[in-house]
Amino acid sequence: MRHKWVRHSMAALVLLGLAAGCGGSAVQMQPHQVLAQMEGQRRQNQVQQQLLAQAGQATRDSYTDYEVGPEDLLEVQVYGQDNLNRQVRVNGQGEITLPLVGVVQVKGLSPQKIEKRLVELYGSNYLRQPQISVAVKEYRHQRVAVTGAVDKPGTYEMIGPRTLLEMLALAGGLQDKGTTTKAGDVVHVIRRQGGRETKGGPGAPFTPQADTMVINLKRLLVEGDAKLNIPIRHGDVIHVPFAGNAYVLGGVKRPGAVAVKDNLSLSQAVAMAGGVDPVLATSRVNVMRLDDQGQPVLLTARLDKVLSRQEPDITLKDNDVVVVNESSFKKALFVFKELIPGGSVAGAYRFAAP
Repeated sequence: MRHKWVRHSMAALVLLGLAAGCGGSAVQMQPHQVLAQMEGQRRQNQVQQQLLAQAGQATRDSYTDYEVGPEDLLEVQVYGQDNLNRQVRVNGQGEITLPLVGVVQVKGLSPQKIEKRLVELYGSNYLRQPQISVAVKEYRHQRVAVTGAVDKPGTYEMIGPRTLLEMLALAGGLQDKGTTTKAGDVVHVIRRQGGRETKGGPGAPFTPQADTMVINLKRLLVEGDAKLNIPIRHGDVIHVPFAGNAYVLGGVKRPGAVAVKDNLSLSQAVAMAGGVDPVLATSRVNVMRLDDQGQPVLLTARLDKVLSRQEPDITLKDNDVVVVNESSFKKALFVFKELIPGGSVAGAYRFAAP
């Protein structure tokens, strides 16, 4: 009875492999799972449409947080005092010059903060309760580096406020080709401190002068958490780490590397490797990894029991090595059938018997 169950479980694994071979990393699922996935995809599409609308609003909102800098053109309006209205260009020192108040330092200030400063300057000596508005008429060209697992990494000119999603789209979107060049689950936004620009580019080190914000891509793109679609500033470096890899070897159809992301499990990794080889594989699997101290750790599992939920699936980590054990007897049987065309299975058993 036990052997019959193992055969059925291994057959299920073969079907799992066929599903993966036909659809990339697809996993064989039951009808209710397929329906649940379709409903989840429908909800995800709705969320992404909402997210696109929210991204536009976030872009408009980010104008209020924009930090003025050299070469920006500002429009200053003093209500009821047309002779004081001006369009002024911010000079290289971050200053503007206005009637009555003279030189005003505005570099690094938002338009709202400039308004507040001008109200204080005009109100202290020249005008009573002045009402002043400041708007950015022309934005200076700003540079933002986008590196890592995007289709077109590089340094991009940014005119005016932009959000994280807009900059990722400008860089061609997240990379998702093959099994070893996929984007990971997070994106890093590295931002200057104290007015210093962060020097960015492929392989650029993180420095003590930079703040690093870690954005969860699943929450941003799938769950639609618009708060994570942050405004991007001049000098930011956006880095999308590549997903780590695990390596599936032994009795599988396509041994090699698979991307470790979205809590990749052992059974999923086997499916991504084409499923088990029905000729050579056994149900025993070893997972080899290094612990935090660099010491080797060996985990073992039975795929038939994992699939039947008698054993918990193993969540893989970067650089894990998965070995699907191969049967020596099955190898001998395979060799016999290759070397002796027309040889019967019964004959092979007699040939392989001790």
